[in-house]
Amino acid sequence: MILERLTVGPFQENCYILGDEDSGLGAVIDPGDEAARIALAVEQTGLEVASIIVTHAHIDHVGAVAALVDEYACPVLMHAEAETMLAQLPTQAVMMGLRFGRVPAVDRHVEDEEVLEVGNLRLRSLYTPGHAPGHLAFYVEGEGVVLSGDALFAGSVGRVDLGGGSMEVLMKSIEERLLTLPDDTIVYPGHGPATTIGDERASNPFLGGGGLL
Repeated sequence: MILERLTVGPFQENCYILGDEDSGLGAVIDPGDEAARIALAVEQTGLEVASIIVTHAHIDHVGAVAALVDEYACPVLMHAEAETMLAQLPTQAVMMGLRFGRVPAVDRHVEDEEVLEVGNLRLRSLYTPGHAPGHLAFYVEGEGVVLSGDALFAGSVGRVDLGGGSMEVLMKSIEERLLTLPDDTIVYPGHGPATTIGDERASNPFLGGGGLL
């Protein structure tokens, strides 16, 4: 498996380039900004981008989607419940003192527990709302990796003070969909460093510092 992380934009969001070495196929996950830099990183991997996968539709996770669709002519995949937030991107931008160009179109909606294939890699979608409507994490069981979006971070959890956020819903998502994964699962979040499920179960203060909620 190829997994490259690029930290992009003013919000220091983690965009991931995920690829299957055998087939040469890849996906860009949460391209939040700096489309040209992401495209250069893709070129350096030698992967053919087969899809753009979105965990949720906050501006810092989708800012470069439209430009990369122009570059790769590939489908955009996202949960249906995130469409409302996606349509509000210009408003999100104004609230944060930013400008936003073209709102990207979504080609296919991803359901909970759907398996996406990227070459020989299999990404299982985990419906994890609470930070944002329609939030998805993606578990690559064969590689022991989960891309958690903005649900779970190293030592923290996603903020819930934006539209559609709920701490109660987020905690339920983390408990039922992420903390049930094996302890040695590597967590690649939407911001900050990687961690493991075991480390977060043991020491994340939002999760009680040990054990399930």
